[in-house]
Amino acid sequence: MNTGGGQDWRCPVCGGVEWRTLYPLPATGSESGVDPESFRPSADRFGQAVGEVVRCAVCGHGSLLVAPAADAVARAYADAADPVSVREEAGQVQTAQRALEEVERFVTPGLVCDIGCWTGSLLVAARERGWRTVGVEPSSWASQRARDRGLDVRTGDLDAHGLEPATCTLVVLADVLEHLSDPGHALGVAHDLLEPGGVLHITVPNAGSPPARVLGRRWWSVLPMHVQYFTKSSLLRLLSASGFAAQETHSHAKAFSARYYAERLGGYSAGLERAAVKTLERLGYADKLVAPDLHDRLAVIAVRT
Repeated sequence: MNTGGGQDWRCPVCGGVEWRTLYPLPATGSESGVDPESFRPSADRFGQAVGEVVRCAVCGHGSLLVAPAADAVARAYADAADPVSVREEAGQVQTAQRALEEVERFVTPGLVCDIGCWTGSLLVAARERGWRTVGVEPSSWASQRARDRGLDVRTGDLDAHGLEPATCTLVVLADVLEHLSDPGHALGVAHDLLEPGGVLHITVPNAGSPPARVLGRRWWSVLPMHVQYFTKSSLLRLLSASGFAAQETHSHAKAFSARYYAERLGGYSAGLERAAVKTLERLGYADKLVAPDLHDRLAVIAVRT
């Protein structure tokens, strides 16, 4: 167990200062850096991080021991682009439809703000279901794609929403908190935006899941753009401390083409990827949407208290 160890580390969930190594740096050094290529959603640099990942000895939450420079991260997100996302938008909309069906058991459609909305697929699904929609996205490329879809999406960080406090029925932070050095601040922004009784919908990779435990640092969610490694208990703890009451937690399967999932195998073996893609193409399944539940992703619906 370490305390500081020359590093000014404090757990972003509980404030603890004692930690154990979760994913060490390899003996060869610093791994991949902060760059737009590694910060795109379809990046497959599995097992790589921009530094050592440690686990809090108090609450079990994982995070980088030393967060990358904020200005470098901001530039990488602003410049990130991923044409694969456009190809996969049908699956993203399908995933969003399923999430909104779950949310609408707790609230009726009103104003939704999707923070970190990427190309706006959740907002497209919400618009079809009668929601009023606003998005915020740091990537210039992705936010422009969202606007091309007829959406009100503002380019900037999570504070750039431009909305009045307590005006949202729903705030979405899908695949966002794991990217932030201060996830508590994001929850504070969401809390301020939500009307009393409003709903927050969150998804994150689950570092306490069986795939994460079995694969260790070779788990596919150990990536250069990930700063936080939540478990179910650490996420619920942070939500409670931020003024939210969790109503439902469950695993979160995402719909993509079978081709997309086969291409992700390239993060482990280029040969395996090629073989999988060719097999799917030969069978005529490459472009079919699939949503395998690998039980390594966590969704939480929480109410503002």
